[in-house]
Amino acid sequence: MAIAAALATFEILENGVMAHGAQIGDYILTRLREMKERQTSIADVRGLGLMIGIEFVKDRTTLEPWPALRDKIVVECFNRGLILQGAGETSIRFSPPLIIDRDQADFALETFEAAIRSSLK
Repeated sequence: MAIAAALATFEILENGVMAHGAQIGDYILTRLREMKERQTSIADVRGLGLMIGIEFVKDRTTLEPWPALRDKIVVECFNRGLILQGAGETSIRFSPPLIIDRDQADFALETFEAAIRSSLK
């Protein structure tokens, strides 16, 4: 039974799920890097595939950490229907499922940026 389950999993992965995840991950990274240009509290956007981290700071020059902002953004996203994880002291981790589609990614990105704006008030 375990071998059959493993083989079925490999079949699903080989049928484009991993490639789809990489493609959507590139899309999300591109949009987050564009967002970084508008949001001065974002110090860095990094990731591979759908495992993406966004780091928040008070000042991009000094790179002073801003954990309180990160926490406010996570809560604000949750209140708007988006669950994100804090990572480390000042980063937020995006880690959606491999089957996320572009509309869902757009919802997450728009919700995330609105939460940033709201948290900075």
